[in-house]
Amino acid sequence: MAHHPVSFAIHGGAGDIPRRDHGYAEHLLALETIGESARQALQDRVPAIDVVEQAVRQLEDCELFNAGRGAVLNSEGVAELDASIMRGDGACGGVAGVRSPRNPVALARAIMEDGRHVLLVGAEADRACERFHVATAPPDYFVIDSRVQQLRRAREHEAIVLDHDEPLGTVGAVARDRDGCLAAATSTGGMTNKAPGRVGDSGVIGAGTWACDDSCAISTTGHGESFIRVNAAAQIHWRMLLRHEPMTAAAELVIEQIVERGGMGGLIGVDRDGLVCLPMSTTGMFRAWAELDGPVQAAVFR
Repeated sequence: MAHHPVSFAIHGGAGDIPRRDHGYAEHLLALETIGESARQALQDRVPAIDVVEQAVRQLEDCELFNAGRGAVLNSEGVAELDASIMRGDGACGGVAGVRSPRNPVALARAIMEDGRHVLLVGAEADRACERFHVATAPPDYFVIDSRVQQLRRAREHEAIVLDHDEPLGTVGAVARDRDGCLAAATSTGGMTNKAPGRVGDSGVIGAGTWACDDSCAISTTGHGESFIRVNAAAQIHWRMLLRHEPMTAAAELVIEQIVERGGMGGLIGVDRDGLVCLPMSTTGMFRAWAELDGPVQAAVFR
C-alpha cells in the first residue's frame, strides 16, 4: 500500500489586510486548530476528499470567515452562499446562490456523490438539502452584527466591497493524502452589497476549485470575476500537464493575470508531489499549511 507524505493548506481569504495591534491572534488560532485537525486526519489515512470537506465545514462554522455563518450580506441584507468540491479522479460538485444549507460545502459534496449533476443553484439547490439529508439553518443563523455594520458602510459609499477589505474572506482547503490522492474545496459568501444572484468563482469548478491526481489541487480567494475570466484553478493544472511548468510557477503566472485584469487575490495549492504553494497579489492571506508530513504553520501577511 502506498505511503506518501501528507500535505495540506487552508485559507480564510486574501486581501490588503490592515495591520492591527492584536495581530489577528484569534484568526491564527482558528487556522492552526483547523490545520492541526486536518493534518491529524491525513496522518490517520483519512481520504483527502473527506479532509478538505471537514476543514471547510469548520471554516464555515467559524464566524471570523466569510463563508457559512458570518458570511457577508448582499444588497438585500441576505447571505447568499457559493461552494464547490473536487476529488482528484474528476468527481466534483458545486452550489451557488444558496441560502439554506448550514454548510454549503456539504451540499456540494452531496451533489458530487450523487453524480447526476455538477452545479445546482438558488432555490432549487436549497430544496435539494432535504433530498440529500443536508442540515439547514434559518436565514438569521448566517447573519452576524459585524456583517450588518459592514453592509451599512458599503451602502453609504454605494460600494461593492471585497470581503477582505474588511477581513475576512472566502475559505478553502487542499490536501494530498497517504495514498497520493488530491482534493480541493472552496466556500464563500461573496462580496458585501453584491447584487442578488451574483455568483463568484468559489462555486465554479475550474475557476475557484480544481483537483487532479496527475497535477494539483487548487482553491482560490479574491475578486471572483477575475478568477472566472482566466479559469484560474484549472489553468494551473493545464500549465502543469501541457507546458510542464511547476505548480508554483504556474500559480504565480495565474495571479499575474488576475492583476492584469484589475483583480486581486491569492490561492492555495498542493501538487502531486506534495509540495505546497501560497501565492497572492495582496498584502496578506489568512492561511495555514503543512508540507510533506511537516508541522502546521500559519500566517496572515506575505
